Amino acid sequence: MKISTRARYALRLMVDLCQNADCDRPIHLKEIADRTDLSRRYLEQLATSLKNASLLQSYSGRKGGYRLVRSADEIGVLEIVEAAIGPISISNCVVSPESCSKSDDCECNLLWALLNHRIKTVLGEFSLAELTEPTWRTRIVRELGGESMP
Repeated sequence: MKISTRARYALRLMVDLCQNADCDRPIHLKEIADRTDLSRRYLEQLATSLKNASLLQSYSGRKGGYRLVRSADEIGVLEIVEAAIGPISISNCVVSPESCSKSDDCECNLLWALLNHRIKTVLGEFSLAELTEPTWRTRIVRELGGESMP
């Protein structure tokens, strides 16, 4: 299992907006595309999803762009990921037990439900603001037992 590109890029978009927030003006997606090496077209699609989830506000015109709707410490990573890809669901039977005829007596169903719950719990532990704090990476590396991640 892997987190989709859409979810990862949506999070990168939001982190960039948070790190480069300017009280005086919204940030244009071209600026974010230049900084992140992500396609502006793809960022537009992501921004639409994030706007529909009430995480971003858009401004039209030459000086238009995007801003966070709430402060970064009030926006959770889980919200961002689910805005991009929908509810976390590692297996259809976890969210929709009726979709599987074996869900009532499946030996694995509880394992999938637990895994789904833990993924949501971890994503729910962090705010957008935390991802931009310098101490965040150190905390996570320590939690991983000293193993550094790229």
